Amino acid sequence: MKKNFFYAAICVLLLVILSSCDRDIITVRKEFGQFPRLVYMANVDMELDFYGATLISIARNGDQEEYPLVLGDWITIEHSIDFTTPGEYEVAMVIHHNPYRQFAITFTVQVING
Repeated sequence: MKKNFFYAAICVLLLVILSSCDRDIITVRKEFGQFPRLVYMANVDMELDFYGATLISIARNGDQEEYPLVLGDWITIEHSIDFTTPGEYEVAMVIHHNPYRQFAITFTVQVING
């Protein structure tokens, strides 16, 4: 009986220790490493261009990981850009990291006459 209790206590202790190892790996922020295209030509460009953009994922412990931005269902982009009218427009990009965590990145693009 004492042996079983001792083994159970050791297993619980190991479980607690090992399950807390990834505590600092929690992502706390996302930002651009390489911004997407920020300047567009009026009446020439008609949609946002994210070619070459990269994201940096920043963990609670300060670790950073950079990776290419791949658009998909997990990213929502909101804007009111009129590609026919020169001006500055704000773009909001929401990254749905998991069902409980979202990261918002806002940036400004400019539409100019060509």
